[in-house]
Amino acid sequence: MREDRPGALSPGQRAPSVRPGARPKAVAGSGLCRAGAFLLMLAVTAPTPSAAQVAWHGAVPIKDRNVDVSREEATERPRSEEDQALVGGWPLYRTERGQAAFNDAMATLKATDAAAPAARAFKGCAELACNLSLPALAADGWIPPGRLWVSPGEYVLFVRSPRLGDGQAYRRRARSDMRYFVFHEFHNSTRNTDTYDTISSHSGSVFVPLYMSKQGTDAKGRRFVIVVQVAPYDVVSIHASNRGSAGAGIEVAKNMADALEPLQALAGILVATILKSAAPHLEVVNHAGTEGLPMLDAYERRLATLRGRRDAPVVALPFVPAIPQRVAAATGRLEELIVRGGASAHIPIAERGIVPPTPTLAGTLAPTLIEPPRLAVRPPPPPEPTLIGPIRAATRPAPPPGDNAGR
Repeated sequence: MREDRPGALSPGQRAPSVRPGARPKAVAGSGLCRAGAFLLMLAVTAPTPSAAQVAWHGAVPIKDRNVDVSREEATERPRSEEDQALVGGWPLYRTERGQAAFNDAMATLKATDAAAPAARAFKGCAELACNLSLPALAADGWIPPGRLWVSPGEYVLFVRSPRLGDGQAYRRRARSDMRYFVFHEFHNSTRNTDTYDTISSHSGSVFVPLYMSKQGTDAKGRRFVIVVQVAPYDVVSIHASNRGSAGAGIEVAKNMADALEPLQALAGILVATILKSAAPHLEVVNHAGTEGLPMLDAYERRLATLRGRRDAPVVALPFVPAIPQRVAAATGRLEELIVRGGASAHIPIAERGIVPPTPTLAGTLAPTLIEPPRLAVRPPPPPEPTLIGPIRAATRPAPPPGDNAGR
């Protein structure tokens, strides 16, 4: 709870500001259009948080941001990863579960920030085409959280974001019941592949224990993919009924029509390799049809490459563990952590103005006449038709001989 902090929002209190472009909720009644337009106008003209408000919000631990506040101003149906309302410069997700997952990811990002490893640390292991020594899956079914580098400029961030609270237990499958590790892809009519909004949508029992984000860029220009684990890998879940839901699964931030991003492919290889090391009997598969197939193809191509390189070295990828105390105490503004894309830059109200029109042709300020105006001349009408001979009565021709038609 944050009631003791100056300026904190109490439970049920409305958020102080909304990012321009966030859509208002539907309003019942005959004045729906007028009310919607009015709310949209308020959203566009809402005052920007002051520097003091943003600075105070940036001092709050990341894990506590926008928790225990009203979600009335959150974007109800986000259309993209960046279509979230901002409160104090921090995204406001429509459920506390999605908010917690985002906060945990950003706190882990800050807690593991360090200098990038030198190229020699990878021993020539490009695109993971080598035997890997990776962090081991713990006995409780969780991948150790932290930053796993795959190159000097790319890493996979493993985030632990438990779905259940402290003291609550997960139902876990017996080892003999685990047969598969399944690659999934998002299904969404809006094509929104926001990882944390998908976690918000999965509000019932655990769907899958793992979620993978799209490729992003941190504030230092390095590329990353985030893997959020919300439950032990062997949690009881129902996510691949065509395979009896007999095993773990991962939701990959990708619509089936989208191309698989290169760093997503590497992150999928890492996750599958870690789980296979703990449970070698698991079969790595895609869900059904083409869903998840690009991830499976990338995993199998690497195995085929290694079968042709029996002398491939064993490389321990550089790993920065996420220390729980540092994650809990992490602070910072969003722009100090990641580069957000897909949204227009906000223009403060005081800086808006009318842009004067510019001439379409250089040096032309106004149109000029090329000759004096003159009256239009109507063409003469066509002449009336004339007779070419006198008018005479028509005559009936005589019937041919022998014709009895007249009888």
